[in-house]
This record gives sequence, structure tokens and C-alpha cells, in this order.
Amino acid sequence: MSHLFIGCESVGSVWVLLCHRLGFSFVPPGSNKDHYYQFIHLAGLPRSTHLYLKVIWLACVWAIWKVRNNRVFTDTVIDHFHIVEKVKLNSFLRLSSNFEPIAFDFHDRWRHPLFCMGVM
Repeated sequence: MSHLFIGCESVGSVWVLLCHRLGFSFVPPGSNKDHYYQFIHLAGLPRSTHLYLKVIWLACVWAIWKVRNNRVFTDTVIDHFHIVEKVKLNSFLRLSSNFEPIAFDFHDRWRHPLFCMGVM
């Protein structure tokens, strides 16, 4: 499973694009567990951001899984930017529906993600 979510060249650029949107760099670790831990416990970010980053990580893994299934079963092409857009939408919907009210709209959240998480 590590190959599918972090080692595969087809989806590896998804993590790079997503991290770029969040404002930090990406170094792929060896396992999914290490990747999860690295992603949600980014150095220098306060503990209050961990919940947001968990949701974003899970949304990304879910989007990759769904795209992979579409590729295998319907022979669709993998579009990295489409996956990132799905992650942005799904994580925003999850955060806005299940947690405390979000003061920022969808576009603000992804235009200034760290600010919206209370980091800056």
C-alpha cells in the first residue's frame, strides 16, 4: 500500500502539489504510517493544526484511492490537479460540517491555509 499512496510516480506529484498549496515542502518517507505522522506533525506548526492536517491527509488518501480504482476499472486518466481539487473540496466540506464553525470560506481557506488554521 505504501507504493500506491506515496511511492507511485502517478500520484507522487499530488502530494507535492498539495503541500505546495499548504505552503510547505514535501519529502516522501518510506511508509504510510511515517507519511501520516510527518504530515500531521509538521515541525513548527502548533498542535491546533493537527486536526486540519489529519482531515486533509485522509481526504488526499481517499481521493487517490478513488482515482486509482477509476484507473483500474474504467481506464480513466489520472489528473493530478483534479485530485488536488477533490482534496480541497472534500476536506473543506468535512471540516465545515463536522467541527466548530469555520470563519473562512472555501477560497480563503485555500488561498491562505496556514492563516486559516491559526498559524500566522
